[in-house]
Amino acid sequence: MWIILSFLTAVCEALKDGLCKKSLKSFDVFTISWVWKVFSLPFIIPLIFFAPLPEYLPGEFWMALLVGGGLNILATLLYIRAINMSDLSITLPLLSFTPVFLLITSPLMVGDVPTLPGYAGVFFIFAGSYLLGIRDRSTIFSPLLAIVKEPGARIMLGVALIWSVAANMDKIGVMATSPLFWAVCVQSFISLGLTIVLLFNRSALKGSLGGNLKILLLIGLFTGAGFVFQMTAISIGLVPYVIAIKRTSIIMGVLIGGLYFMEKDLKTRVTAAAVMLAGVFLIAVS
Repeated sequence: MWIILSFLTAVCEALKDGLCKKSLKSFDVFTISWVWKVFSLPFIIPLIFFAPLPEYLPGEFWMALLVGGGLNILATLLYIRAINMSDLSITLPLLSFTPVFLLITSPLMVGDVPTLPGYAGVFFIFAGSYLLGIRDRSTIFSPLLAIVKEPGARIMLGVALIWSVAANMDKIGVMATSPLFWAVCVQSFISLGLTIVLLFNRSALKGSLGGNLKILLLIGLFTGAGFVFQMTAISIGLVPYVIAIKRTSIIMGVLIGGLYFMEKDLKTRVTAAAVMLAGVFLIAVS
């Protein structure tokens, strides 16, 4: 069941990425970051009526909410900035590093220890990331240099690292309460934090919410659905495996970037993304 839920998370993630990228033509980074989380609340909050309410909230819950929520606020802002600065087909594959980082963070934080075959997938993920930087074949180091010089890719790599910690905070929060209760609480916390950020950056805002309400509601719908699927999945399966399958959204996102946004060099990037996902699948099925 958790495999199906993880895959549904991936579908929602890819659709949300494409819609956010399209919306950045009309809005600024702060507004889209805010919309991404806040517009999901109308679809998530009603679920609280179906969630078992805990008799009390333990200290683990509050720690996970403050740390995980804070990290997600930071990652959300960086994520939108990354896809605004660089092509989806460059930035999104870097998120494959999240399950790699989780191989280290999850055993330490929540005791989720993958089997040894899962570690074999790390090689494929790094091989794919190397291919992403191919621009100039004059030196063997040119792909690595290209990745380092691409600002969006560098930021997205930081997002992958942050999410490798935040995903474990989600696991702690889910196990302390329930998937639906945690989803409502942490998404509300993140939305509140982003609202404060938005208010402090009023002068940098652009775009009209009313004229783009349909696409913004779709962002909220796919975000909310994907978030609930993910929280339910990590309550059943290991965090590195759930996030690994979630990253199958990369292939969908790369295709959206090439087919809809006409991003260049799609063939090389799809090949690189496929190699990275081979590593992700090795981790997931191990």
